[in-house]
Amino acid sequence: MPELWLVTNWPYTLRVVTIGTMFLGFIAGFLGTFIVLRKQALVGDALSHAALPGVVIAFMVTQVRDLPVLLIGATIASVVAMVLLNAIKRRTTVKFDAGMALILSGFFGLGQVLMSHLQKTGGASQAGLSTFIFGQAANMVRADVVLIIAVSLVIFLVLVLFWKELKLYVFDEPFYRSVGLSERAASGLLTITVVLVVVIGIRTIGVVLMSALLIAPSVASRQLSNRFMVNALLAGVIGAGAGAFGTYLSYVGSDRASLPTGPVVVMLLSGFVLFTMFFSWRHGIVKHRVSVAYYKRRIIKYKRLIHLYEHGPFSADERGQYSQFIDQRFATIKAGQVEMTDKGKQKVRDIIEGGRQ
Repeated sequence: MPELWLVTNWPYTLRVVTIGTMFLGFIAGFLGTFIVLRKQALVGDALSHAALPGVVIAFMVTQVRDLPVLLIGATIASVVAMVLLNAIKRRTTVKFDAGMALILSGFFGLGQVLMSHLQKTGGASQAGLSTFIFGQAANMVRADVVLIIAVSLVIFLVLVLFWKELKLYVFDEPFYRSVGLSERAASGLLTITVVLVVVIGIRTIGVVLMSALLIAPSVASRQLSNRFMVNALLAGVIGAGAGAFGTYLSYVGSDRASLPTGPVVVMLLSGFVLFTMFFSWRHGIVKHRVSVAYYKRRIIKYKRLIHLYEHGPFSADERGQYSQFIDQRFATIKAGQVEMTDKGKQKVRDIIEGGRQ
């Protein structure tokens, strides 16, 4: 269907879903940069799984299947999970990763039990609660997209407004505290934004895969740049691009979007992460292998010159071993000894520095 490449010819539903996944992918990738650098990559996973019982309980209490009501339940459950996680971290000797695993499995298990109970009465299928596990973007309507756009813009503005403080908190927490800034305020701000992104994303991506949308774009962007601002923006662009292209593929790849959009988006992100890990011009495995091989060849080629640099002048009787370097003006004969020239010293320093890059 080549005509689908013209956005104006896209069906209305496809355009709506594409816009929603683009905004969701951008804000998830942008925010995920903070989470990954804080070494809390699994927080999003724990919160997304914790949201499931909140969705089910909200339906059981209200008997209403409206998305805002279900998302309110998801938000409350995610906040409760984060409070419990922080309490475990501060009040017990349990490690943070173990606490996350406990919260993730416990809340998700509760959600599954509640869904099984509802399925006996047909309630879960009537409410479409099972779609929250793996996501179902095809059911997204304009109101859902408006909610995603609004929340994404608010989170983006908040992160930009407190950019300097959050950057300092992420990279140098002791100094952040020493200047009188509140650690709880920064931690709470990041927690709230993560909860909001998870809540608006679980309908599209699902509770199982939502963490990939937070983590994968940041991991990919880290392979491409060492600058934090560039990392954050690149992660947002990668997330938005994967959201748009994944939505398109889920539509044209089969009969009318029967492919789930969330898994397709995650597969694209995972593939791109692997690609950058192997072929990135900065940190890629291929580049590293080539650089190491080149460095080893240079070491072998100039090993005598490096030996002269490290151990000082040698008797001119050994000049035959250094004739090549004497011809290249890396070494010279002075007072019956082979000595390095300034050009030779610089050459060795360049070789050594090249191996450290």
